[in-house]
Amino acid sequence: MYICAINYVIMKPKEEKNSNPFQFGVVIDDTAFCNRKKEISFLKQQIQNGYSTWLFSPRRFGKTSLVNKVFRETTSAICIYVDLYNIKSLDDFSRKYSDILARELFNWRDEIKSLTKKLSESFRHLSPGVSFDQFGNPGLSLNINNIEQQKDIETILDVPNSISQQRKRRICIAFDEFQEISRIDPFLLNWMRSSFQRHRDVSYIFLGSKQSMMEDIFASAQSPFFEFATRMKLSVITATELSGFINEKFSDYGLQIKKHTIDSILAVSECQPHYTQFFASVVFDLIRGGSDQDKEDFRDAWLNRVMYSQIDIFRDIYDQLTNTQRSTLLALAKIGGSGIFSDRVRTMFDLPVSSSLTEALKSLQKKALIYKSENEYRFANPVFREWLLTLQKKP
Repeated sequence: MYICAINYVIMKPKEEKNSNPFQFGVVIDDTAFCNRKKEISFLKQQIQNGYSTWLFSPRRFGKTSLVNKVFRETTSAICIYVDLYNIKSLDDFSRKYSDILARELFNWRDEIKSLTKKLSESFRHLSPGVSFDQFGNPGLSLNINNIEQQKDIETILDVPNSISQQRKRRICIAFDEFQEISRIDPFLLNWMRSSFQRHRDVSYIFLGSKQSMMEDIFASAQSPFFEFATRMKLSVITATELSGFINEKFSDYGLQIKKHTIDSILAVSECQPHYTQFFASVVFDLIRGGSDQDKEDFRDAWLNRVMYSQIDIFRDIYDQLTNTQRSTLLALAKIGGSGIFSDRVRTMFDLPVSSSLTEALKSLQKKALIYKSENEYRFANPVFREWLLTLQKKP
């Protein structure tokens, strides 16, 4: 496998001299995408079959990058991405979702008269029209105040279904941060289910980063979305794949990164994609700048650089926690999340009885500071864990 990788590196064009090959904090493009082959194959099959999927992982596991890559490579359906994170209200959702659908499903090269007629047929009763922003770019405008009535919402929700039937082509729509639906409007879930269950050639991908809220939507028998979609849980990437990926990126620049350095990156990042690329980018800059990775303090050098920009944020978070929540996090940072209920750990960190400890863990999950993987609690941000460990070293 590594022989093939070496041949590939030799044939590749040289990267820009001043760039850093690792990407984080953005939607990852193909040059910085690592593995996820099984997940990509599964989602493509779901889209091709017209099945819907709900996908959970903590933030920064690469859900958005994964779905965008799948969409770039999918030819069996029209793929549309919708981010619900900054949607303020039901009216805001209606207008923004309508505009996205109009942009993706209608031909904006048509003359205005023809385009307006097609929009009116799809967005009936909503007085649709074509508007232009300050740069002259056209968009959909709905000339109605406060779009909040069920019949108007369902008109918008049914647009993809009518278009798919007209074109005889599948459509897949991804809703990112889908747990925000409950905040936008409590009835929107019911209206969505009522519409979506009639959509024969439209499939949906529901992405979410808050475990308990996504499970309430899709795994609770009381929810309208109960068993509506197939569950897919996004886990970390294997250490083997990430190790090969990091090695290749360094080789592209004619730099060497040693095994013990990669091992230290993956040990701290716990193979979370975002943090692995973040840490690797810092290590890359240090090594390219002449730092000796064989020095005893090299791990501290890159980790302190990573931690420096986040210390104030960590202090603010810690200041707002109860004593029990603090003790629970310190225990998780020190001994890991699998033995948190043992008598030895509870005594060592002065943790409360099991029922109170369970409540503390649930509250930390709701704050998105930790998440549960199998029977183990893990930190959503491994840098926060490392910072907590520094607190325990202080006298």
